[in-house]
Amino acid sequence: MSNKWAWRVSVSASVLLVMGALATLFGAGFHFYIVSSPSMGTTAPVGTLVVVRPEASYHKGEVVSYALKGRVYTHRIVDITDQGFITQGDMNTASDALPVTPSQIVGSVAFYGKDLGFLLEALPWLVLSWAIVYGLTLLPRLERGWRWHFRLIGWSLATSLVGLWFRPWVNMEMINYVEQVGGVDMHLVNTGIFPVSVLGKVLSSGQDAVVTQTVADAAGRYSVTPQLALNTWYFIVLLAICLTPLLASLVIPVGGVAAADEVTVPAKATRRPAWVTPRRLQWGSLALTVTASVVVVAMVLQMSTHAAFVATIKNSADTAGAATFFNCSNAETSLGKSGTYLAWALSSTTRSETDLSGNGRTGGYLATPITYSKDVGCNQDTLKTAVTFNGSQCLYENANVQTSGYYPNTFSLEAWFLTGTKSGGTIIGFGNSQKTAGDSNYDRHIYLDRDGRIVFGVYPGAVQIVYTSATAGSNHDGNYADSKWHHVIATLSTAGESLYVDGQLAMTKAAVTSAEQVSGYWKVGCGNLSGWRNAATDATGSTSLDYNGPSYFAGQIQYAAVYSGALTAAQASQHFAAGA
Repeated sequence: MSNKWAWRVSVSASVLLVMGALATLFGAGFHFYIVSSPSMGTTAPVGTLVVVRPEASYHKGEVVSYALKGRVYTHRIVDITDQGFITQGDMNTASDALPVTPSQIVGSVAFYGKDLGFLLEALPWLVLSWAIVYGLTLLPRLERGWRWHFRLIGWSLATSLVGLWFRPWVNMEMINYVEQVGGVDMHLVNTGIFPVSVLGKVLSSGQDAVVTQTVADAAGRYSVTPQLALNTWYFIVLLAICLTPLLASLVIPVGGVAAADEVTVPAKATRRPAWVTPRRLQWGSLALTVTASVVVVAMVLQMSTHAAFVATIKNSADTAGAATFFNCSNAETSLGKSGTYLAWALSSTTRSETDLSGNGRTGGYLATPITYSKDVGCNQDTLKTAVTFNGSQCLYENANVQTSGYYPNTFSLEAWFLTGTKSGGTIIGFGNSQKTAGDSNYDRHIYLDRDGRIVFGVYPGAVQIVYTSATAGSNHDGNYADSKWHHVIATLSTAGESLYVDGQLAMTKAAVTSAEQVSGYWKVGCGNLSGWRNAATDATGSTSLDYNGPSYFAGQIQYAAVYSGALTAAQASQHFAAGA
C-alpha cells in the first residue's frame, strides 16, 4: 500500500472512531453543551464543554443542565422546594428567577472539558479553511515540491484568523460597574483561556475581581486593558506551538523533490529564471514560513490581547450602577482608615485575623483549632469561609486601644451571622476582659435573646436600654435563630441609636445618645451578658426580662466590623446588598 492510501485509511478510521464514540455516548443518554456565559465562575468557565448525563434523582449542590424557553442553562442546585429545584450560577448573586421542575432537567454534569468548547466551536471553520488551503495547493500552476510549504503557511494563517474570530485566548467581560469619587469600580471576569493581569490583579480563566480605575481619557472615559500573565514555561510551550510550521518546514525539501504522498506522480518540468536556484528556493520558502510564523505569534500574543477587549465606560452624571458595593469586603473598607475602625473577614484558620481596614488592629482567637464553614453570608467575596463559634470561641482585639481617654459613644457595629440556637450569645460587643467573656465592665452588645430576637443594648448611667428587631418596621417574625444568614448593623451617635436587620430599619431611639463609660476591647462571638435582659417588648418589671443565656455565641459569623461613625439607613441597605 502506498503512503497516500495509508494516510487516507488512517484518517478515515480516525473519523469513524470518533463518530462511533459520539454515537455511543448519545445512545447512552449523554448530552454535550458549550458554556457561553461566565455565571459558573471557575467551575465551568466560558468555553467549557460539559457532558451531561440524566439521573434518577438530583440533590442539593449538584450542577445540572436544564432547558427553559428553547435555551439550556447549566447551574448549581442550591435548594429543593415543593415548587421544584432552586438553581443559581456560582458567580451569580441571586438564584434563578423560576424554580426548575424535574421534567426540565436534562441531567447532571458528569464531565467538565475546560477550553474544549472553544475547539468544538471552531472545528468546522478550521476544517473548512484547511480544506480550502489544501485544495488551492493542488492547482497545477503550483509545483509539487512547494505544496507542503504553502499548506503550512496557509493553515497557520487560517488558524490564526479563526482564533481571532472566536477569541478563545484572551477575553474579558465586564459584569457591572459602580462610580466612585475620582474613578470607577469595574467588576470583571476572565472569559479567555490564558491568565491575564488587570491593574495588578491576575485572573485565571473564570476568575472575577473588582478593579478600581482612576485614570480617565480626554473624553472622561475610564478603560482597562488586560495583559497576558504567562509564566516562563507557559510562554515557551505557546511559542513552540506557534513556531511549529517553521520547524516543520526545515525538514521538508523544496524544489524538484515531491512530497511523500506524491512520489508516484511524475514531476512536470517548469521553466525557471536562471537566478532561481534550489538553494535560493529553500531560503525563500523558509523566509515565507518565518514571516507567517511571526504573524501567527503576533496575532495570538498581541492582537488578541488589545484589539477588542478594552472594557470602556463613560463616567457621566446620568450613569448609575446596579449596586454600590460588589462584596462585603469592599463595603466594610469603603470609608477608609478613619471611617472603619476595624474590619475582620472571619475566614482565618490560624490564631490571627487580619484587619481589612488597614489600621493594623488584628484580632486573636481564644481557642484552637479554628473551625470554619463553607456556608457563608457574603457569597460575592473571594474568601468563602465563615468561622464557627462553638460556644467557647472568641475573637478579640490584640491591643487595648479603647482606654479611659477614648470612650466610643459614636460608633457602628456590623456582622453577618447564622445560628439555629435561641439565646445564641454575644455576636459582637465591648468589654474589659480581652480574651474571655468574663468581663467586669461590659456594654455595647448585639446578641440574641431567648426568642431568637436580635437585641442591641447600651448601659448609660447604669440604666440598661435594649431594643429588639421585633419592633415595628421589621419584616421578620422576630426569630432570627432560623439557621439562615442575617445581617445586622447597630449605631449610636448624638442623633440617637438605630438597629438595622437585613438592610432594613428595625428600631430607632433618638433619646439614647451615649453608652457606659468603660475601657475595653471589641470582641466578636463572646461578651458577658450577666444581668442583661431579653427584648424590651417583654412586660416591664417582670422577672422574665432576665436574659439568663450564654455569653459565648453558637453558630457562624462572617465579616464583622466596627466603625468610628454612625452608618446611615442607605449605607445599611448597601452593605446588606453587598453580601446578599
